[in-house]
Amino acid sequence: MTKLSDSAQNTPRILAITLNWRQPEITMKCVKALQAMNGAGLDIFVIDNGSKDHSVEYLKNELPATVEFMSLTENGGFAVGNNIGLKKAMAHGYDYALLINNDAFATPDLLTELLKEANPNIALISPKIFYDGHKKRLWFAGGKMHRRTLDLQETGRGQLDGMHWQTSRDVDYVLGTCLLVNLDALEDVGLLDENFFMYFEDLDWSLRCRQAGKRLRLAAQAHLYHAVAVSSGGLETPVRRYHLARSGVIFWRRHAKEGNPLAIFFFRLGSSLKMVARLLVTGKTAVLSAYLRGLRDGWLASNRDVH
Repeated sequence: MTKLSDSAQNTPRILAITLNWRQPEITMKCVKALQAMNGAGLDIFVIDNGSKDHSVEYLKNELPATVEFMSLTENGGFAVGNNIGLKKAMAHGYDYALLINNDAFATPDLLTELLKEANPNIALISPKIFYDGHKKRLWFAGGKMHRRTLDLQETGRGQLDGMHWQTSRDVDYVLGTCLLVNLDALEDVGLLDENFFMYFEDLDWSLRCRQAGKRLRLAAQAHLYHAVAVSSGGLETPVRRYHLARSGVIFWRRHAKEGNPLAIFFFRLGSSLKMVARLLVTGKTAVLSAYLRGLRDGWLASNRDVH
């Protein structure tokens, strides 16, 4: 275990946590961007999530001694890996954790701008996120949630950055791509739910934060670039579609009482039928099979929540 750096007495101590799974070269790009950020008090913790390829050897050789590294024997998912980092941050007296996907790349002022929005009542702060290949085009500028159906809308998706997106504000939900986490807030909220292997754990966390009376914030001047879906292998793969379906069912069944349960049921049913039809028409039978398995497995897994 490498040593954690000393920080100035009045500077918040922050632990950046990123997971690697079979993409060590991309993870190194993420780490280098973190190291180039302005501001003191940041330590970096890289966790290999059971890659079983050349990742561990590569990262042990390439990571600088100032970066702490841990390798897990199995891939327990996004929540399991990040919870290890969060527990470490709390045990070592850090003020904040910076969760960041390995396919997300910080700008030099990212941390400085995130900290400007920090407040004891704010649990999670997201930067404004851009597509990595189109660095003026927005991928995420805050989340809105429909009060009746809990339908999710990532505001700004696909739009060019402009004056409309320059104001920091409270939002309904944030995404786990990059989050500044107020560790004191976790005493009331808890860690990420490990029932979600991949996807929706950040949305579940967002709702639990709000239920605990905590705020969620978009820091409009904090910028991040995201190589979208690189960590999951692409936008339309059986693995991605399976986990979106499974985790989505768990999420909506768990939080149905936050909206109108009947409206949520029919809205999700219609959405699922549209997905099945689209995958049939496009001939993506492997993706369709994975999607249907995800719906089934999500329903079975969520029975623990509703019974």
